[in-house]
Amino acid sequence: MNADMSESISVTRAQLQEVISHLDECTDAYLFIFDLRADTYYISPDALKTFDLPASRFDNASEHILSIVYPDDKAVLATDLERIRTGSKDLHNLEYRWLNKNAKPIWISCRGKMLWVEDNELLVGRISIIDDLDKLDLLTGLPTETQMRTDFNVEWAKRQKVSGFFLKVDIDNLSAINEQYGMRTGDKVVAMVAKCCRKASLDSTNVYKLHSDEILCMNLTGKSATDAQKLYQRLKRCIAEAEQEIEYEVVFTVSAGAVAFFNDTQKPDDLIKKLNYALVEAKKKGKNNLTMYNAMEYTRHLRAIGLQEKLRESIKDNFRGFELYFQPVVNARDLYLDKDETVYNVIGAEALLRWSCPELGRLSPDEFVPLLEKSGLIIPVGRWILLTAFNQCREWNLLQEKFRMSVNLSYIQVKKSDVLTDVQIALTKSGVNPHNITLELTESGYMSNDQELQELLDAFKAMKLNIDIDDFGTGYSNLRYLQYLHASTLKLDYTFVRKATSGNEGDTKVIKHITQMAHELNMTVCMEGIESKSDIDKLRQFEPDKFQGFLFGRPMSAAQFREHCLRPDGHDYK
Repeated sequence: MNADMSESISVTRAQLQEVISHLDECTDAYLFIFDLRADTYYISPDALKTFDLPASRFDNASEHILSIVYPDDKAVLATDLERIRTGSKDLHNLEYRWLNKNAKPIWISCRGKMLWVEDNELLVGRISIIDDLDKLDLLTGLPTETQMRTDFNVEWAKRQKVSGFFLKVDIDNLSAINEQYGMRTGDKVVAMVAKCCRKASLDSTNVYKLHSDEILCMNLTGKSATDAQKLYQRLKRCIAEAEQEIEYEVVFTVSAGAVAFFNDTQKPDDLIKKLNYALVEAKKKGKNNLTMYNAMEYTRHLRAIGLQEKLRESIKDNFRGFELYFQPVVNARDLYLDKDETVYNVIGAEALLRWSCPELGRLSPDEFVPLLEKSGLIIPVGRWILLTAFNQCREWNLLQEKFRMSVNLSYIQVKKSDVLTDVQIALTKSGVNPHNITLELTESGYMSNDQELQELLDAFKAMKLNIDIDDFGTGYSNLRYLQYLHASTLKLDYTFVRKATSGNEGDTKVIKHITQMAHELNMTVCMEGIESKSDIDKLRQFEPDKFQGFLFGRPMSAAQFREHCLRPDGHDYK
């Protein structure tokens, strides 16, 4: 090792050894100095009481040290020391086994750092004995994660790569079992699953108890994803048999995630991250199943994590990168402002969120809006949208007095924040006329709580705001909602409208009856997804009140909307 690759100190080797001898009295650990070039070793004299070493200071150190290293651990130690000797690293941090004077393996934690002293390469550090309890779980009798990592490192050290699989098992709803039956029963279930994991794992697969009552099955002998799947099926059969033996005193299921690898050079932490992701996905899919790691899905997962952090940074930086675009809404009953039918009668706009960042450019709302909602970041962004859209509406009302701005409210935003206060603050700060503001809610999000939705709508109406029910016709739509919502406008989803324009007689009749009922309840109807004039010809028979779609304009910036869509009062287009 070169001097510039290690840490140079001004003391002599003799002085260093003297300092360490004094420090021996202050610690239970064994301090050591390993001169790699001279192959000499100094260790705290107390170490000789436990380990069969020739003296506190001895030559031919490599030979003597390896003679007391447990055979299975020699390869990983030799590899690590060789990397230090060649200068590829200067820190030593391993857990492995030394044989005591009775030839019993004792786990030690050995940590050291390279120092450059008097032209000598010295590895200086400490050795601590690890309690055996850290290597064995008392409840299940399984080796712990500490042992798993050691076993993995031993295999990895042989070729610096491994092949096989990890399979992690988690007991579904264990906390509910503990709450209902007591901790003793919960422990019994954990021990039962551990026993079944051992039984289901073949000779070449080892089983370990991890934290949080999870169990890991590790194979490093080249077995495949198919073998992991077969192990899980054996495990489920074993659990079913065990439940029968205890006469179904308690019934439970297990979920599992697995990652298979071939000639992989990664260390355990990287593989465990993938394994944890697979297990979380198994839980998301309804539990009681196995999910294999999928590289493509994991890449998307990591991208989502990165995007979420960038969104957070943008919000903290005064909403940098966020922008509102606007899509025109036109009067379907009085569609044109000129006799040549070239100027559409734009009566409002829907505010739509856009976001871009320097690294990735502009992203689709379909990608970043769900991340905002999942993380709760939609709450501060929602407040920004309200104020920005209200301010824009007030500005455009100076040119077009009755122009209306529609703003979408996220279901998460409504459920997890004081949205009524947020709306009131935005109204006050902007000074916009509430009659010119429309709040859009997606009715499917509130199917589980009719009363809650009605109270919210009543509160908004008390503020003199307009309410639109958005995306009606998607999935959960219920016609009885039309009886009591009394919203300002019912917006028919574009997928629903497209079926009618395609000539489907059944869908045509449904849209006709929904429109009639909405009108009888004093609601207006907006049809979305209008892309051609032929769509208008087909839909006019239903007498809708508003149209929205790419035919009248795609979402555009505020400057573009003012130039192409805003129609100042008093201007004669005929």
